[in-house]
Amino acid sequence: MFSNPKNILGFDDRILALCGVLLNTHTVMGIYYTGSFFEVPFKDYAKVWFGEFLAIVILWVVLRSLYLQLLKKNKGVKNQKKRFLAISLFLIPLFLICLLYIEYVQPLFIWDYEQYAAPSVAVQLVTGTVIFLVDMGLYEGLHIFVELKNAKLREAQLKKENVTSQLYYLRSQVSPHFLFNSLNTLMHLIDEDKEKSKIFVHSLAKIYARILEFSEKDLVSVQEELDYINEYMALLKKRHGENLSYQLKVSPSCMNKMIVPLSVQMGIENAIKHNVISKKNPLKISIKNIDNYVVIGNNLQKKKNPTKKEGYSLANIRNRYKLLSKAELVIEETKSQFNLMLPLLEVETNSVL
Repeated sequence: MFSNPKNILGFDDRILALCGVLLNTHTVMGIYYTGSFFEVPFKDYAKVWFGEFLAIVILWVVLRSLYLQLLKKNKGVKNQKKRFLAISLFLIPLFLICLLYIEYVQPLFIWDYEQYAAPSVAVQLVTGTVIFLVDMGLYEGLHIFVELKNAKLREAQLKKENVTSQLYYLRSQVSPHFLFNSLNTLMHLIDEDKEKSKIFVHSLAKIYARILEFSEKDLVSVQEELDYINEYMALLKKRHGENLSYQLKVSPSCMNKMIVPLSVQMGIENAIKHNVISKKNPLKISIKNIDNYVVIGNNLQKKKNPTKKEGYSLANIRNRYKLLSKAELVIEETKSQFNLMLPLLEVETNSVL
């Protein structure tokens, strides 16, 4: 009779039904027979109370069943107006049950106290209607609350899935991009020095393994990110020699903080791609921490005909930071210096997804 309707209502109303029946019974007893609890012997009071209780149980079961049937066809916030119109029709079975009760059942539970005589039919119908509207309002309110809550949860889940999908796409772009740049470097080295090419391939394999490892992560510690940068820079210097130099100076205090994986490497790639590197104009790259940022800086010596569009590396890093936190990367550019500032995130930020 009172099976769990959670899949329809959105919540289990069995305790609510029990409490509602008892509360409604006490309410009508208080309205119909005010003060009788203290004046009438308990046995007589219990007899009339049980009669009202019986009527309210029948009404609750019937109207609850009708409401559940209504919800099956018209569930959710969008169908609320349809339900309001249909609920008004519930007054028909309500009046019918009340009239049958008053006519045939209530006399079985009557008592001989003139001062506490049963109220008129009109009073009982009006009281029953008011209580019915309050009960239906409670059910509707709880149903709408649960529906809105579930809608927010679904929206959050969809947003999470969307963010995860976007992150996966952005991460998947990094490996091919790095491999493409590295193969270009290898082509130059093969023409110049075969032995250097072999060493380069060995170093490339080690670094690429690390990149594949990071491709499954949303965030990594600064320590993890910097662990392979020396080897990565050594790999780049195989091509550029003394025309490229770098300085790594990051304090131990920020090593356990988090950044987007491969962001330092991609910041270095960005500097190499957009700047002249020659014996006359060597490129100097520095990696350090300032406040709550890891800063990849380089002396600015832009190549001719630079593209105005933000490079792939910076766009990729920027988008991943946007998906993972409210912190954004910062770009500072003067006539002689370019700084890419990567926000340092706390470990908890990794729980964004």
